[in-house]
Amino acid sequence: MNKCVNQIWLVILLIAITCNSVSFANEPQSLEYKLKALYIVRLAKFITWPENPQKNSFVICIEAGDKVAVQLRKTTETEINGRKLEIIDPPSGSSITQCDFLYLSRGKVDSYLAHTPVFTLSSQADFAEQGGMIEFYIDLGKVRMKANLLAVNKAGFKLSSKLIRLLKIVKTTGETK
Repeated sequence: MNKCVNQIWLVILLIAITCNSVSFANEPQSLEYKLKALYIVRLAKFITWPENPQKNSFVICIEAGDKVAVQLRKTTETEINGRKLEIIDPPSGSSITQCDFLYLSRGKVDSYLAHTPVFTLSSQADFAEQGGMIEFYIDLGKVRMKANLLAVNKAGFKLSSKLIRLLKIVKTTGETK
């Protein structure tokens, strides 16, 4: 049953990401934030964490005032990967490692996060090129995603091939071939 539900969500995610029917040209901006929130909640199903501690909660850290955070709090999802969903403000210092997903509304990825099991996301321009893992961007009126596989791999994450096919792969600024 659970496998069937995961397959259904995969199909929905793939359709939502690849279909050309979702355009923001004539839609309110809130649709953009709703889709980003939906992608964030669904992405975890396509990522393997480097370590699997027995945590009770799946923690998404995002600033409360961010428009994506507002939509995340409206989600009907209560669990991610069998763990209770928690949405909190990003903690400071080393406590940031309690986050499974860290959505940065502003600022850069701290270099100490590079080797921690904290998956970084943002909608900031050039976030992935600056060492972030996944960046949401708008292309031809649609929400798309860029990924920095070097950053993903350095932190020990594995992305499913289905997800990788949907991503625009970028390199860290200054990275050589």
